[in-house]
Amino acid sequence: MKRDILAFGSIVIDNLMIVDKFAALNETVPVKKYRYTYGGAGANVAVAAARLGVASGLFAVSGYDFRKMNYEKCLTEQGVDITGVIRTKEFPMARSFILSKEESEDQILYYYESKKAVAKLLFNNIRLAEEIAANYKILHFSTGHFEFYKQFLKKHNGNQIISFDPGQETFSYPHRVIKLLKHCHMLFMNNHEAKRIKEILKIKSIKEIKGPSLICISLGAQGSIILFNNRVYRIPAVKSSKIVDPTGAGDSHRAGFLTALLKGYDIETAGRIASTVASFTIEAEGAQTSLPTWEQVTNRYEQFFKEPLPEPLLSWEKITNLILTQRSEC
Repeated sequence: MKRDILAFGSIVIDNLMIVDKFAALNETVPVKKYRYTYGGAGANVAVAAARLGVASGLFAVSGYDFRKMNYEKCLTEQGVDITGVIRTKEFPMARSFILSKEESEDQILYYYESKKAVAKLLFNNIRLAEEIAANYKILHFSTGHFEFYKQFLKKHNGNQIISFDPGQETFSYPHRVIKLLKHCHMLFMNNHEAKRIKEILKIKSIKEIKGPSLICISLGAQGSIILFNNRVYRIPAVKSSKIVDPTGAGDSHRAGFLTALLKGYDIETAGRIASTVASFTIEAEGAQTSLPTWEQVTNRYEQFFKEPLPEPLLSWEKITNLILTQRSEC
């Protein structure tokens, strides 16, 4: 029997700093609170999915401090399959430095010890990626090495659903993002990333993107919109009990949406479930600190939407057929 979601992406130590204001040029501002947490878009999705009760795995390069900093233990305790985690003694895990201001956007700095060494490890293990991927229903690609993704997907001939969330790479390597669109069935972005893709493609509407059959655009406090099968689904943002740190909310949203599909929910309900999952993430510092269980999601969904969570009615075969057959021409 196939497992559920294999997340491709990164394993990162997030250094989170809470501030009252962002510094201007040559200005020093105090940091109200600091802590390091586990992060990386690939790992975030894998952990969130596992917490929701589906069988998830991770394909990523770690660092020589992967075990020392207890990240390996954290992933295995959450139930994430780490067969696809590539170990190295050459360099540490990647680091992000996140400046976060309440009810505002984040400012993020990202540090790789050796991008070339990471790329070499990925390409040297592409056969391993193919072997592991064959055992999953959904392959989710997040921020990571897009040239490796391109090579992998060019050779890939499985019938899995390919999900893609390019994240901040939309600004760093927009043309690499564009080249991957034809390979994916579902595309996830926020509104800033969607605007950038429209600029690069020189299109007026996101509906003109060729390739993916489903496009989901996160709008922050305004919720999200989902474009699928010539329909636009408008999904509200589910209210959180408190707002502490938005880091990782997008990743948990993707994990919630994919999990809902795997459980047999329709597109609109899956969007609502995803919004509910994301509402938990921002209630604590760190992307993986307050991820919910399925029971918690059910309770909050019913409280917010004032109705019972519907029974799932679709088989995985039906969902796969819907998404694969609705794919637009590249």
